[in-house]
Amino acid sequence: MMTTTNSWLPLAEYSMKHHVSISTLRRRIKAEDVKFRFDDGKYFILDEELKKMANAEEHRPSLSSNVQESVQTNSANAVQAKPNPQTEIPSETGESVISAANRLLADLKRAYTQVLQEKEEQILSLREETMDLKTLIKVLETENSRLRNQ
Repeated sequence: MMTTTNSWLPLAEYSMKHHVSISTLRRRIKAEDVKFRFDDGKYFILDEELKKMANAEEHRPSLSSNVQESVQTNSANAVQAKPNPQTEIPSETGESVISAANRLLADLKRAYTQVLQEKEEQILSLREETMDLKTLIKVLETENSRLRNQ
């Protein structure tokens, strides 16, 4: 398909060409902010019209570009950050960041499981104590009733 300045582009092609998410294009179509046409179940946008629109309106990057930037930033920060002695990644063994992350994730899971087990034990202990207190209440109420009837 020939893409001149006045051509109609499908959403996906325009999205790739101008680095605008398809959801942004759909929002613009819904708001009727752009010239579009609907042929054979597909939307087409006038290429020249959106160029003007992109300059007039602040561009909001798509989620995928936000996620990619976040991953790149976090990766850069992880490389620059001074490792904690407990979570140090041994570089001499050639351990990859992914395997180190998996190891840390496994450690977190073990700690979380241990906390859950401790909480479950506390719940069981409190249930037993509650049952004992209920039994004591019944005994005291029975004794109180017996003393009143005398």
